[in-house]
Amino acid sequence: MVFWSNDLQMTSLAYGLLLGVVGALLSCLGIWIGASIISTSRTARLLLGGGGQDARARVLNKDVVQVGSTDVYPQSRRCSRTYYLVSYVFDAVRADGMTCRVEVRERKVPSFVWHALAIGGTANLRYMQVEPRVCRLTAAAEHEKRGPISMRARASLAILLFAGGAAAMCLSVIDHHIAGAIAWAVLVGLFTLLSAVSSVVTSLTCCFAAPAKTWSPLFVHPGYVFFSELGRDVQPHDEPTSLVPDNVYMCVGTVDASKASRKKGMNKTFTQQYESEQRKDGVV
Repeated sequence: MVFWSNDLQMTSLAYGLLLGVVGALLSCLGIWIGASIISTSRTARLLLGGGGQDARARVLNKDVVQVGSTDVYPQSRRCSRTYYLVSYVFDAVRADGMTCRVEVRERKVPSFVWHALAIGGTANLRYMQVEPRVCRLTAAAEHEKRGPISMRARASLAILLFAGGAAAMCLSVIDHHIAGAIAWAVLVGLFTLLSAVSSVVTSLTCCFAAPAKTWSPLFVHPGYVFFSELGRDVQPHDEPTSLVPDNVYMCVGTVDASKASRKKGMNKTFTQQYESEQRKDGVV
């Protein structure tokens, strides 16, 4: 039996190619997620290795964000995901002797790390001595360095997606559509090569976002990093102050002016608007 016997007709050939392409997309998504796990584990190992340094961070704030749920459609919370975010600030001595202050806002951490933190308290932290802006709470880095063991749900999803794509490719072969198998092998091979050399491509083109970094659990909510050089031979402070004033808020993207103009109560003062919102919540 010839394996490409069903590829001699255009309709049958298109069906085989469709199986191969869909299978390749599923397998590439699995590889993408797997690469994110490897990237996160590698970053954690670097921070915990010889190039990393210990520091004490002061916890500024804690927050919980649900992605996928809205007040309009509360039933969507069943499919939502909760992210535990933390903000902190610390002083670090760079490799060149410069004392730096680094503030991280709204960075994702594991839930057990988040629950152990207290606002105003301190936490152990690791940072790269050559670049203090690359940092992570020690407990989070210890958890993430184990890779697939600590990210079992994500690793299981990666395996299921890759296996599903491979099954679609095998189905095309069984049904004598060798073109589908060739399409799957070419696409998956190219994507695997792209993921492997993504760091090289990034340094050469400066316009390529590495899939591993984009999908890494560490970078799902990377937060915002603020940085200031305090000076050489300056002693790091045990309780560093925030670089961002408390009355300054961050807004991602551009505010829609058309929506802002339709908001009610814009003619009220801040105090009146605040009291109005508190009355709605039954506070006052």
